[in-house]
Amino acid sequence: MILIDSCIYIEHLRAGRDPAQVFAPYAQQHDLATCGVIRCEVIRGMRTPKARHALANYMGCLLYIPTLNNVLEAAEEVLWQTDRAGFKIPVTDAIIAVCAMKAGGAVLTRDKHFKAIPGLRVFEEFPG
Repeated sequence: MILIDSCIYIEHLRAGRDPAQVFAPYAQQHDLATCGVIRCEVIRGMRTPKARHALANYMGCLLYIPTLNNVLEAAEEVLWQTDRAGFKIPVTDAIIAVCAMKAGGAVLTRDKHFKAIPGLRVFEEFPG
C-alpha cells in the first residue's frame, strides 16, 4: 500500500498532468491510498469547481486511511521523538506518516521531512 503525499499531486497538477492518469498504471501493481490530511492539502488548491470535483472523485476511489485518535496520539509520539533528535517535522507530515505505518504501507513523497521518521518506508518514485 502506498500513500501518495500531497506534494506528488501538486507536482503533477502544476505541470498540467492529471494525477488520476499518471497514477493509473501503478494502481495495477500497488494499492494506492490517501488520508484526510492529504485530501485537504490537495483539494484546497484546486482552482475550479469542476477540477475540484474530478480530483475529489478520484481520491474517493483510493483506499482511505482514517485519522482516528490513535493516529493522532502516535503522531504526537513521532513529533516528540523527532524533535528530540533535532528534526522539526510539520504536524501534517507526522499524521500522514503514521497513517501509512498503521496501514502497513509506505509514503510516496519528495518531502525530506519523512526520511527523519523512524520505521517509515519512503519512496520518491513508485517502486518497480
